[in-house]
Amino acid sequence: MKKPGIRSSGDTASGSDASADDGASTGKEIVLTLSTYYVGENVGAVYFEPAVERFNEQNAGKYRIELEEVVEASYLDKMSQLAQAGEIPTLIAGVTTEWANTVLIPNNLYYPMNDFLEEHPEIMDLCLDASVEYCTQENGDILSVPVITLSNMGSYYNSAMYSPDKNIVDMSVDEFVESLGDNKLAFQTVDNAWTSMLFLTALIANEEGGAELLQQYDGEKLYDFNQEPIINAVTKLKEIWDTNAASNSVGAAYADAANGFMSEQSAVIFNGSWMNSEFSADSSGNWSNNFDGANVKADYYPGNVAICNTRIYGRWTMTTGGTDEEKECALAFLAFIYSQEELETFALTEGCQIPHMEYSDEFLAKLDADPLVKAQTKLVTEDTTIVPSIASIMVDSVANDLFANDLVQLVNGAITPEQFCQDLTTKSEEAVAD
Repeated sequence: MKKPGIRSSGDTASGSDASADDGASTGKEIVLTLSTYYVGENVGAVYFEPAVERFNEQNAGKYRIELEEVVEASYLDKMSQLAQAGEIPTLIAGVTTEWANTVLIPNNLYYPMNDFLEEHPEIMDLCLDASVEYCTQENGDILSVPVITLSNMGSYYNSAMYSPDKNIVDMSVDEFVESLGDNKLAFQTVDNAWTSMLFLTALIANEEGGAELLQQYDGEKLYDFNQEPIINAVTKLKEIWDTNAASNSVGAAYADAANGFMSEQSAVIFNGSWMNSEFSADSSGNWSNNFDGANVKADYYPGNVAICNTRIYGRWTMTTGGTDEEKECALAFLAFIYSQEELETFALTEGCQIPHMEYSDEFLAKLDADPLVKAQTKLVTEDTTIVPSIASIMVDSVANDLFANDLVQLVNGAITPEQFCQDLTTKSEEAVAD
């Protein structure tokens, strides 16, 4: 039985009818330039750059992917500019709801994935139902390959500095703060205040009605932040910041927060499992002050909370841009990147979970050798409360700019938690009006 939204191959789809199975009909190697931020120093590059090399080696003489770096913070803005110029790339990563609703969908720039998923039922079987439903448009088109992997975002702590008596997930927020003592948390106020935003999400989820509020807006946008669970959580964030924020938190970008953790200036950092690679011996050149990645332990948040979005578009979205040959290469690349071998490599590298996959024996053997990934996998149980990040349910302009700016004023005492939440509300409503 096909999952909802799958269209039979006889149905009409917008966009090209290029297929990954057609082959390079001209006999000439097809080259696809892929604009991405999963390169260089970006943590996503640890998996992605070698994956592209594997694809190119496997398809030598037929297909080749060439990577073009785009700064992550301006990635979708750059894609918008290219779309306006009629030069939108064939394959885009990390499409947000707001960007899809303002660029891709109204301009009919997306390439439906129905036929691809019909041709690859083994990939469709791995897709999360919530994402399939979300990706399926009113006309039946499936925008992007739906979510397959869950990258639950949680906590890392340096056990050489902070060694709690029990798992963080088994603590209340107050117990967690008490257990910290003088140990510091790696907060930040730049780059959308990422680590701070994650912890605020967990604080909201620990308030009465907070988890339900976040889950209610998964895949949607929240415009009213003047709600008790949010105000209470912002108040607690300010209190915890006063006692346990790392000294460089105000003005810190993500790199500063990460470097502070890996130089023992802080004992805990909140992040996604893609950070696992930072703690391997291969990354020891980024460590200082006797930091040792072997001492890092993985956990989630107090109250048995994990953060992950499921009602979202998938990691990769095809567009109507590019030639038929470039689409052919992109479809071949998607088939490769979503193969079981590559997905298991991705899971081991970034510590994510693949709920609908029956793992291979080789993967399970490797999992035993990776305590961080194994811990992240085992910590998620049927009792875990999974909520979307507060950032994902904010209007993009509020999440990317206003939140961080107001956070500085909050922690400096220039505004109260109530004023903080009111400003988020006001600017969200103004964004809608515009």
